[in-house]
Amino acid sequence: MRYFFLFLLPLARLAGAQAPAPLHPPHTILVRGTAEQELDPEKLDLLLTYRFSDNVKESGRTQEQEQALQQVLKQAGIAPEKLVLEDLSASGYGGFSKTANTSVALTKVYRLSLDNPKILNDLIPRLVQTGADNLRVTNLENARLEAIKVDVAGRAAANARQKAQSAVKLAGGQLAGVVAMVEILPGGLGNDPLGDYRLGYDKRMKLGSNSEMQAETGSIFTPNLRKIKVQAVYDVVFEIK
Repeated sequence: MRYFFLFLLPLARLAGAQAPAPLHPPHTILVRGTAEQELDPEKLDLLLTYRFSDNVKESGRTQEQEQALQQVLKQAGIAPEKLVLEDLSASGYGGFSKTANTSVALTKVYRLSLDNPKILNDLIPRLVQTGADNLRVTNLENARLEAIKVDVAGRAAANARQKAQSAVKLAGGQLAGVVAMVEILPGGLGNDPLGDYRLGYDKRMKLGSNSEMQAETGSIFTPNLRKIKVQAVYDVVFEIK
Protein backbone atom coordinates (compact mmCIF):
# COMPACT_ATOMS: atom_id res chain seq x y z
CA MET A 1 0.00 0.00 0.00
CA ARG A 2 2.87 2.31 0.78
CA TYR A 3 4.46 1.76 -2.64
CA PHE A 4 1.16 2.43 -4.40
CA PHE A 5 0.82 5.80 -2.65
CA LEU A 6 4.35 6.79 -3.61
CA PHE A 7 3.61 5.95 -7.24
CA LEU A 8 0.53 8.22 -7.38
CA LEU A 9 2.14 11.22 -5.71
CA PRO A 10 4.38 12.22 -8.66
CA LEU A 11 1.38 11.93 -11.02
CA ALA A 12 -0.61 14.32 -8.84
CA ARG A 13 2.24 16.81 -8.82
CA LEU A 14 2.57 16.53 -12.60
CA ALA A 15 -1.16 17.17 -13.11
CA GLY A 16 -0.99 20.24 -10.89
CA ALA A 17 1.96 21.59 -12.81
CA GLN A 18 0.09 21.19 -16.15
CA ALA A 19 -3.05 23.06 -15.02
CA PRO A 20 -3.42 26.25 -17.11
CA ALA A 21 -2.95 29.56 -15.38
CA PRO A 22 -6.11 31.68 -15.04
CA LEU A 23 -6.66 33.92 -18.07
CA HIS A 24 -6.81 37.68 -17.63
CA PRO A 25 -9.96 39.28 -19.07
CA PRO A 26 -9.33 41.05 -22.40
CA HIS A 27 -9.12 44.81 -22.64
CA THR A 28 -12.33 46.03 -24.25
CA ILE A 29 -14.14 49.12 -25.44
CA LEU A 30 -17.93 49.56 -25.45
CA VAL A 31 -19.42 51.86 -28.12
CA ARG A 32 -22.90 52.66 -29.38
CA GLY A 33 -23.51 52.63 -33.12
CA THR A 34 -26.55 54.38 -34.60
CA ALA A 35 -28.10 54.92 -38.00
CA GLU A 36 -31.47 56.15 -39.21
CA GLN A 37 -33.35 56.91 -42.39
CA GLU A 38 -36.72 58.44 -43.21
CA LEU A 39 -38.86 56.77 -45.83
CA ASP A 40 -41.79 58.27 -47.75
CA PRO A 41 -44.94 56.13 -47.37
CA GLU A 42 -46.58 54.63 -50.45
CA LYS A 43 -49.87 54.19 -48.58
CA LEU A 44 -51.34 55.55 -45.36
CA ASP A 45 -54.58 55.95 -43.45
CA LEU A 46 -55.97 59.26 -42.25
CA LEU A 47 -58.28 59.29 -39.22
CA LEU A 48 -60.76 62.19 -39.24
CA THR A 49 -62.70 63.10 -36.10
CA TYR A 50 -65.87 65.22 -36.19
CA ARG A 51 -67.58 66.42 -32.99
CA PHE A 52 -71.05 67.96 -32.71
CA SER A 53 -72.37 69.41 -29.48
CA ASP A 54 -75.65 71.15 -30.44
CA ASN A 55 -79.16 69.85 -30.98
CA VAL A 56 -78.13 67.20 -33.44
CA LYS A 57 -81.40 65.29 -33.07
CA GLU A 58 -83.30 67.99 -34.94
CA SER A 59 -80.64 69.43 -37.25
CA GLY A 60 -79.07 68.07 -40.41
CA ARG A 61 -75.50 69.07 -39.53
CA THR A 62 -74.17 65.52 -39.56
CA GLN A 63 -75.67 64.84 -42.98
CA GLU A 64 -74.32 68.13 -44.35
CA GLN A 65 -70.88 67.35 -42.96
CA GLU A 66 -70.80 63.93 -44.60
CA GLN A 67 -71.96 65.34 -47.93
CA ALA A 68 -69.22 68.00 -47.79
CA LEU A 69 -66.66 65.31 -47.02
CA GLN A 70 -67.76 63.15 -49.93
CA GLN A 71 -67.59 66.19 -52.23
CA VAL A 72 -63.97 66.89 -51.20
CA LEU A 73 -63.00 63.27 -51.88
CA LYS A 74 -64.70 63.37 -55.29
CA GLN A 75 -62.81 66.52 -56.25
CA ALA A 76 -59.53 64.89 -55.15
CA GLY A 77 -60.24 61.79 -57.26
CA ILE A 78 -60.59 59.47 -54.25
CA ALA A 79 -63.03 56.56 -54.58
CA PRO A 80 -65.97 56.66 -52.10
CA GLU A 81 -65.10 53.18 -50.78
CA LYS A 82 -61.80 54.55 -49.44
CA LEU A 83 -63.78 56.29 -46.67
CA VAL A 84 -65.31 54.17 -43.90
CA LEU A 85 -66.94 55.07 -40.60
CA GLU A 86 -64.46 53.85 -37.98
CA ASP A 87 -66.28 54.83 -34.78
CA LEU A 88 -69.49 56.53 -33.67
CA SER A 89 -70.38 57.59 -30.13
CA ALA A 90 -73.06 59.77 -28.56
CA SER A 91 -73.75 61.03 -25.04
CA GLY A 92 -76.35 63.24 -23.33
CA TYR A 93 -75.63 66.38 -21.30
CA GLY A 94 -76.22 66.89 -17.58
CA GLY A 95 -76.74 63.21 -16.87
CA PHE A 96 -79.94 63.04 -18.90
CA SER A 97 -80.76 60.09 -21.10
CA LYS A 98 -79.85 60.38 -24.78
CA THR A 99 -83.48 59.58 -25.65
CA ALA A 100 -84.90 62.38 -23.46
CA ASN A 101 -82.18 64.98 -23.95
CA THR A 102 -82.31 67.08 -27.13
CA SER A 103 -78.70 68.26 -26.69
CA VAL A 104 -76.47 65.36 -27.62
CA ALA A 105 -72.69 65.23 -28.05
CA LEU A 106 -71.92 63.18 -31.13
CA THR A 107 -68.45 62.03 -32.20
CA LYS A 108 -67.76 60.41 -35.56
CA VAL A 109 -64.38 59.00 -36.64
CA TYR A 110 -63.73 58.19 -40.30
CA ARG A 111 -60.83 56.22 -41.75
CA LEU A 112 -59.63 57.46 -45.14
CA SER A 113 -57.19 55.17 -47.00
CA LEU A 114 -54.86 57.00 -49.36
CA ASP A 115 -52.91 55.27 -52.13
CA ASN A 116 -51.23 58.55 -53.06
CA PRO A 117 -49.97 60.28 -49.88
CA LYS A 118 -48.44 63.08 -51.97
CA ILE A 119 -51.85 64.77 -52.14
CA LEU A 120 -51.97 65.05 -48.34
CA ASN A 121 -50.70 68.66 -48.16
CA ASP A 122 -53.45 69.83 -50.49
CA LEU A 123 -56.11 67.56 -49.01
CA ILE A 124 -55.76 68.40 -45.29
CA PRO A 125 -56.90 72.08 -45.48
CA ARG A 126 -59.94 71.03 -47.50
CA LEU A 127 -60.82 68.33 -44.95
CA VAL A 128 -60.53 70.85 -42.11
CA GLN A 129 -62.98 73.09 -43.96
CA THR A 130 -65.55 70.27 -43.84
CA GLY A 131 -65.52 70.60 -40.04
CA ALA A 132 -62.92 68.00 -39.03
CA ASP A 133 -61.76 68.61 -35.45
CA ASN A 134 -58.80 66.25 -35.54
CA LEU A 135 -56.74 64.53 -38.24
CA ARG A 136 -54.22 61.80 -37.51
CA VAL A 137 -51.92 59.93 -39.89
CA THR A 138 -51.54 56.20 -39.23
CA ASN A 139 -50.60 52.87 -40.87
CA LEU A 140 -47.80 54.22 -43.05
CA GLU A 141 -46.67 51.54 -45.53
CA ASN A 142 -43.78 51.13 -47.96
CA ALA A 143 -42.85 47.95 -49.84
CA ARG A 144 -39.11 48.65 -49.33
CA LEU A 145 -39.37 48.89 -45.54
CA GLU A 146 -37.79 45.52 -44.69
CA ALA A 147 -34.88 46.06 -47.09
CA ILE A 148 -34.29 49.52 -45.60
CA LYS A 149 -34.27 48.04 -42.08
CA VAL A 150 -31.48 45.64 -43.08
CA ASP A 151 -29.47 48.45 -44.66
CA VAL A 152 -29.86 50.74 -41.63
CA ALA A 153 -28.84 47.94 -39.25
CA GLY A 154 -25.65 47.40 -41.25
CA ARG A 155 -24.85 51.10 -41.15
CA ALA A 156 -25.38 51.18 -37.37
CA ALA A 157 -22.95 48.29 -36.89
CA ALA A 158 -20.40 50.01 -39.17
CA ASN A 159 -20.86 53.23 -37.19
CA ALA A 160 -19.99 51.37 -33.98
CA ARG A 161 -16.79 49.94 -35.47
CA GLN A 162 -15.78 53.32 -36.87
CA LYS A 163 -16.18 54.96 -33.46
CA ALA A 164 -14.20 52.21 -31.75
CA GLN A 165 -11.40 52.25 -34.33
CA SER A 166 -11.01 56.01 -34.08
CA ALA A 167 -10.86 56.04 -30.27
CA VAL A 168 -8.52 53.05 -29.96
CA LYS A 169 -6.14 54.37 -32.65
CA LEU A 170 -5.86 57.74 -30.93
CA ALA A 171 -5.14 55.93 -27.65
CA GLY A 172 -2.30 53.98 -29.29
CA GLY A 173 -4.02 50.61 -29.43
CA GLN A 174 -5.33 48.27 -32.09
CA LEU A 175 -8.91 47.10 -32.46
CA ALA A 176 -9.63 43.37 -32.57
CA GLY A 177 -12.86 41.40 -32.98
CA VAL A 178 -16.32 41.72 -31.47
CA VAL A 179 -16.77 40.37 -27.94
CA ALA A 180 -20.49 41.07 -27.55
CA MET A 181 -23.22 42.94 -29.42
CA VAL A 182 -26.76 43.93 -28.38
CA GLU A 183 -29.50 45.69 -30.34
CA ILE A 184 -31.14 48.51 -28.38
CA LEU A 185 -34.90 48.53 -28.92
CA PRO A 186 -37.25 51.42 -27.99
CA GLY A 187 -38.93 50.72 -24.66
CA GLY A 188 -36.75 47.67 -24.06
CA LEU A 189 -36.92 46.19 -20.57
CA GLY A 190 -35.09 43.48 -18.71
CA ASN A 191 -31.51 42.71 -17.75
CA ASP A 192 -28.63 44.44 -19.49
CA PRO A 193 -26.52 41.77 -21.27
CA LEU A 194 -23.56 44.18 -21.40
CA GLY A 195 -23.82 45.32 -17.78
CA ASP A 196 -20.39 43.95 -16.91
CA TYR A 197 -18.81 46.24 -19.50
CA ARG A 198 -20.51 49.44 -18.33
CA LEU A 199 -19.03 51.84 -15.80
CA GLY A 200 -20.36 54.78 -13.81
CA TYR A 201 -23.22 56.71 -15.36
CA ASP A 202 -23.41 54.43 -18.40
CA LYS A 203 -24.07 51.43 -16.16
CA ARG A 204 -27.13 53.11 -14.66
CA MET A 205 -28.69 53.82 -18.02
CA LYS A 206 -31.77 51.81 -18.95
CA LEU A 207 -31.73 50.33 -22.42
CA GLY A 208 -34.19 51.39 -25.07
CA SER A 209 -35.56 54.62 -23.58
CA ASN A 210 -35.90 57.41 -26.14
CA SER A 211 -35.46 60.11 -23.47
CA GLU A 212 -32.28 58.49 -22.18
CA MET A 213 -30.89 58.08 -25.69
CA GLN A 214 -31.57 61.78 -26.26
CA ALA A 215 -29.87 62.69 -22.97
CA GLU A 216 -26.83 60.69 -23.99
CA THR A 217 -26.53 62.20 -27.47
CA GLY A 218 -27.73 65.69 -26.53
CA SER A 219 -30.35 65.61 -29.29
CA ILE A 220 -34.11 66.16 -29.19
CA PHE A 221 -36.21 63.59 -31.05
CA THR A 222 -38.90 65.29 -33.16
CA PRO A 223 -40.77 62.71 -35.24
CA ASN A 224 -42.12 63.50 -38.69
CA LEU A 225 -45.62 62.04 -38.63
CA ARG A 226 -45.77 61.78 -42.43
CA LYS A 227 -42.55 59.80 -42.75
CA ILE A 228 -41.60 56.24 -41.83
CA LYS A 229 -38.57 56.54 -39.57
CA VAL A 230 -36.23 53.53 -39.56
CA GLN A 231 -33.68 53.54 -36.75
CA ALA A 232 -31.10 51.02 -35.57
CA VAL A 233 -29.02 51.24 -32.39
CA TYR A 234 -26.37 48.71 -31.32
CA ASP A 235 -24.12 48.52 -28.28
CA VAL A 236 -20.96 46.69 -29.32
CA VAL A 237 -18.02 45.50 -27.22
CA PHE A 238 -14.71 45.23 -29.10
CA GLU A 239 -11.50 43.66 -27.87
CA ILE A 240 -8.38 45.84 -27.84
CA LYS A 241 -5.06 44.20 -28.74
